[in-house]
Amino acid sequence: MKSALLLVACLIAGALSAQITLDQNDMPSVGDNIPRKSDTMTVLQGPGGSGPNQTWNFTATSNYVISENTSVVSVASTPNGNQFGTSNMAMTTDNTNYLYFKNAAQSFSTQGFSGDLLGTGVINAAFSPDLTLHQFPRTYGSSFSDTYGINVTVPGQAINPLISQIKFKRSSLVKDTTDAWGKITTPHGTYDVLRVHTIEIATDSIFAMPLFPPTWTLVSSSKDTTHSYSWVGKGGKLAIAEMSFDTLGMPKIFKWTELPGIGVGMEENVGVAMNVFPNPTQTTLTVTADSKYLGETLTVVDISGKIVLKEIMTNATFQLNVGDFSSGSYVLHLGPWKSNWIKQ
Repeated sequence: MKSALLLVACLIAGALSAQITLDQNDMPSVGDNIPRKSDTMTVLQGPGGSGPNQTWNFTATSNYVISENTSVVSVASTPNGNQFGTSNMAMTTDNTNYLYFKNAAQSFSTQGFSGDLLGTGVINAAFSPDLTLHQFPRTYGSSFSDTYGINVTVPGQAINPLISQIKFKRSSLVKDTTDAWGKITTPHGTYDVLRVHTIEIATDSIFAMPLFPPTWTLVSSSKDTTHSYSWVGKGGKLAIAEMSFDTLGMPKIFKWTELPGIGVGMEENVGVAMNVFPNPTQTTLTVTADSKYLGETLTVVDISGKIVLKEIMTNATFQLNVGDFSSGSYVLHLGPWKSNWIKQ
């Protein structure tokens, strides 16, 4: 955590907590691996205030923190990338389900998803139209609205043997407002950020076609309004932090990014002292580190927090045999550094 003196200085002198502007270069790019954590158990007080020169502190977490690693991959490397021809990147946390994106000078948008989300087989759901996530430049006070739609049909007999097909349709209006700027402190550090308030008004409809008669019937329809907040920073790639809400309007999930070198007072981390690759991997994990960490202990922890491997760093480039590890997410610790990686 940063010192109280820094916090006082930020409150007194707005110039020390400068407004930032986000552009295309602050978004993810192919090859990025972005470690993130989420807490679904801590009772949070809410998103805090809006306006200029705000401070937000979300450092209290529960014992139920989940780690994940978001890998940014090329569209061509994904199983169904040909369904998303205008996307220029995809993201995955499990190498099975993918979200597709287009990063352009004017905007960053999501164009759909592919994966076995219902256990009925792979669904390729291209958004029509695309959903804009950012318009550039993003600055305090900027706002926009956008619409997107989903229309997917899946086999129905895995759900009900008398149903031939099931269709899901969504029509949604999303309102995006950059309603604050200031500093946020997460369990990982303190950051200069813009806060984004997103309101989504979505109408979902489910249709079923029985084996007989083979005609579409509306099964259910609902309309919901959801609110979410995200704190975005320079070089953050994904949001520095996100807060979503349950159906009662209470904070439900708090998620944060743990990228090194982008927080306030963390300039010493810009020269990354540790790299882990390939990520994901099946058999061997290669670790490169600054020579000052020779003799330090490399520790690998699984998603439950259990230590599954310890090795002494004997060379600046060191290889770990992880072929016998179970598939899933792990965290490697070395000195003050840590890196999320995935065993396939």
